[in-house]
Amino acid sequence: MSKPADVSRLSPLRRGYIIGYRRARHRAREKLRSIDAALEALQHDYHEIAVEHHRQCYDRALDAAIEQRATDADMVLH
Repeated sequence: MSKPADVSRLSPLRRGYIIGYRRARHRAREKLRSIDAALEALQHDYHEIAVEHHRQCYDRALDAAIEQRATDADMVLH
């Protein structure tokens, strides 16, 4: 990481540029943190939905197998 520039020795134009640049970087970091938090929340929600969907699919397959076993009681199932 580079060492911070001594702003007091710069011309007013360059000083304004450096200060504005630092503010913009600070705001960008804050925005990135909020986006990361939102993304993490979305990933958590997606995981919950995926797990629930998997459970529903498994339950449907299990119900179908039970129904088939009851219907074809004399058949050997693989």
